[in-house]
Amino acid sequence: MSTIAERVALGAAFLNENDPQWWRGGVDRAIDLDTLNLGLGGRCILGQRCPFEDAGPHTAFHAFARVLSGLPLDPDDDDESSENAIDRWAAPLGFQAYTCGYVEYGELTAEWARVIRERRSTA
Repeated sequence: MSTIAERVALGAAFLNENDPQWWRGGVDRAIDLDTLNLGLGGRCILGQRCPFEDAGPHTAFHAFARVLSGLPLDPDDDDESSENAIDRWAAPLGFQAYTCGYVEYGELTAEWARVIRERRSTA
């Protein structure tokens, strides 16, 4: 398993290709560092960047993750195997924890915030 920093670096590289404005402040759906929390679907990186207006806080992460990962977008699909596919895609990229532990989510949140602050300060 990769370190938190390695996983976030992979996720940032992925977003650079698929959502180039993801780290910028002052853009549509800019990430709010004051509310950033990788443990909460609507406040995580993908949840805050989700372009789907009608997606609720928890489903925002899943909806955007489905689109970005290439998984089918089916709002009626509550299939556990589909959710596992999202988890398998998101965790190695630092968008989600491998475990449900608050420690890992806290470390992911801190690393994403560090990366975003660094990029914003050098832009």
